[in-house]
Amino acid sequence: MASLRTASRALRLNRRLVLARTYASAPPIDPLPTTRHHQPSLNDADFSPSADPQLNGYPELPSTSYQYRSAKGWDDVQDRRNIGEPVPEEYEALSMWTPDAPVMTAPPDALRQLVIAVMGFVAFGVAVKAITPNRPAVPRSYPYGGLVKELGGIEQNKAVSESIEGEE
Repeated sequence: MASLRTASRALRLNRRLVLARTYASAPPIDPLPTTRHHQPSLNDADFSPSADPQLNGYPELPSTSYQYRSAKGWDDVQDRRNIGEPVPEEYEALSMWTPDAPVMTAPPDALRQLVIAVMGFVAFGVAVKAITPNRPAVPRSYPYGGLVKELGGIEQNKAVSESIEGEE
């Protein structure tokens, strides 16, 4: 009888409320399943104790950026580390939140990439030059050597330009 009453009540409610009730009563999902494959963890047995007295027995871990680790298979996928894993002394400089780790390129590969980039720019310039239309009109030409006589001659024009430069 109670299930019939619950079913009739659900029919009267709109669809959104029914879905909300279904999701609210569902069991929580375990975010870290136990059958998951884990990357090998860095533990104290893998490292020799450091001669540095400031570490006081803490393992001296390799200084490699976490960005070089594989992206999957970690407890904390965002930071690429397992729970309980010791962190290196320079963790702030090696974590996923530091600037990108440098990737060294061999000189021949770098030269090849540079040549490809230059050829790309040149090809773009040539393509733009090729598709640019010619001028639709002829440039204006003035008679008598470009109106030299009408403007007072070459000597007069030189004097005007010199006086303008001298005023500055």
